[in-house]
Amino acid sequence: MYTQDLSIIVDEGGRSQALAISSTSAQSAAINVAYALVTLTTSGFVRQGSNPTATNDGTDIYLLSDVTYRLNIKPGNKLAFCTTASAGTAYVTAGG
Repeated sequence: MYTQDLSIIVDEGGRSQALAISSTSAQSAAINVAYALVTLTTSGFVRQGSNPTATNDGTDIYLLSDVTYRLNIKPGNKLAFCTTASAGTAYVTAGG
């Protein structure tokens, strides 16, 4: 039997962002902690950096839709997302 622990700290809120994503790169605000929880409503690509631009040519990390990922981030960096075609939303929660 496969078991997976999904632990999330629920607080007063204010740490999350909802980004409209499409085939054009969209960037989050700076994330000042070492990780973030990320869920995409459509599969897409992610890149981090001080001013990142995600690409959909296969050189960035591919994330499946409707899966929550815990991404390690250099504090102060931003995340950029894009899809191959369809539009969607990237939900980003700093820390989590």
